Amino acid sequence: MYNRRRQAPLLVIVFVCVLKLNGKGLLFLSQNKKILEIERKAMSRIPEQDKQNWYSIAFIQTGAIVCVPALMVGGILASSMTFREVIISAIIGYAVLALIMSLMSIVSSDMGIPSTMASTKGFGDRGASYVSSIIFFIGCIGWFGVQTAACAMAFCTLMSLIGIAGFPVWLAAVMWGLVMLITSVAGFSSIKWLNYITAPFLLLVCAYGGWYGVDQTGVDTLFSYFPAEPLPLTFGVSLTVGSMAVGAVISGDYARYSKSRGHTVTACFCGVLPTGVFMFTIGSMMAICVQETDIVMIFAGLGLPILSMLVLIIATWTTNMGNAYTAGLAVMKISGFKDELRPKVTFAVGILGILLAISGLANAFVSFLSIISAITPAVAGVVIADYWIIGKGKPENWYRVKGFNWIGILSWIIGSTVALFFSFFSQGLDSIITTIVVYVILFAAFGKTKLAGQGRIPLPGEEE
Repeated sequence: MYNRRRQAPLLVIVFVCVLKLNGKGLLFLSQNKKILEIERKAMSRIPEQDKQNWYSIAFIQTGAIVCVPALMVGGILASSMTFREVIISAIIGYAVLALIMSLMSIVSSDMGIPSTMASTKGFGDRGASYVSSIIFFIGCIGWFGVQTAACAMAFCTLMSLIGIAGFPVWLAAVMWGLVMLITSVAGFSSIKWLNYITAPFLLLVCAYGGWYGVDQTGVDTLFSYFPAEPLPLTFGVSLTVGSMAVGAVISGDYARYSKSRGHTVTACFCGVLPTGVFMFTIGSMMAICVQETDIVMIFAGLGLPILSMLVLIIATWTTNMGNAYTAGLAVMKISGFKDELRPKVTFAVGILGILLAISGLANAFVSFLSIISAITPAVAGVVIADYWIIGKGKPENWYRVKGFNWIGILSWIIGSTVALFFSFFSQGLDSIITTIVVYVILFAAFGKTKLAGQGRIPLPGEEE
């Protein structure tokens, strides 16, 4: 029989240690008013004096990955693969994601612009508004709805565990959706500091969840486990890439604040690879040992409902605020609003996400993830091909193209189609590789025609 009293003090010690580690950060946060300022940069360049060190970006990426769904994906992998294969799949998949993220992020950090604006050369300015921006908006607002709904349902379950039955799911979605919108509306600095404070706590709590699982059955259970219906390693890599495909493509929304290419690449690999592998490993450990991948429910079952609720809220918050933030930037590009309206647009977008959560979008999680993982990476294929192959990776070769770049749009359509209907390895990778190849071929044939756009236009806030 599991001894709750024996384990509860350990959790208290972990929590106190995290608070002490973050004590100086909390003090600095309260004394530095600039952190609380609302960000008003949207499509224009980030000035050099506002650029950040690599760890600022890395903490944001870590916070985005540390969430309950990541543990669940690790559990899904464990249902079809051995423990060793789960780890190998996570390493390969997240290494690929970190590489894609680096290539995309450098474009934004070089130019100081968000992902949707970085795609205005490959798609054309109007093409970026109607294609990449709409994709980013749909993907991110969809994820915001999914995670808000999951948070609301779990919160209601926890309420019933402590004797408050019948708490309305819609009210929980509204309540916690609004809480998550706070940092999204405030912008980059608030997002960064929330992750500084909460990421260590979440990582330690997840580590405890993995330890608890092993403590129940023993280490031998992990390495002797074999799934009833095993699937190949490619399945694990594909699911890993798909689980964060949107995040990799839109990473430039934060990387635009990075000081240099070196800082950008370091942030991508240090923030994504170890955290992703860690979360999948913990998720698979819990799934194999205790048949439970929801760490919130594990803590609730241990008689610690308040701690489980805290973990749920913080984990969802650190992940979901980025969805509303990026969706807001996408709408700013689509609408052409001035930078000053970014906070209001982000808030309006977040309200829409809450409405989606109430409508039951979470039920479409699997099919939604499959579609997004196929069509979103193709956007990265266009940007990577244009910037790194056609433009040779030189910032001076990048410019905002007027109108539509039909080469990029057609390449994206073909790449997405291949991923959706003719995938031969992994939807995300197939999409990117196909799009890159098609873009290079079409640009060689039509790059000097009007199909590649109708000239150059300046970035917002800059003179021609």
